[in-house]
Amino acid sequence: MRHNRGEMGYIDARRQRLARRLAAVQAQIEKLETVMLEMASTGVSSYEFDSGEGKQRTTRRSLDEIKKTLDGLYAAEDHYVNELSCMGIVSLRLRRRP
Repeated sequence: MRHNRGEMGYIDARRQRLARRLAAVQAQIEKLETVMLEMASTGVSSYEFDSGEGKQRTTRRSLDEIKKTLDGLYAAEDHYVNELSCMGIVSLRLRRRP
């Protein structure tokens, strides 16, 4: 099977982009997990979050809100892992022969 060089370049670029996004999501997950553990152990309801694009100081954010944010990040992480592993959802259309 022959591949067009341009097509392979696109695939490589896409994989690299997905890997960068996965790394960014995993870094955010790690930071929020650390915040959540600190809040759970100390009861402090304020923290500083650095997303890499800027720092944000947040107060009175509940553990439930952090858990919801983490759930979304976990879903994004799963999506990127599946895409990189070629384990995404496959759609099939079956036709019955007359």
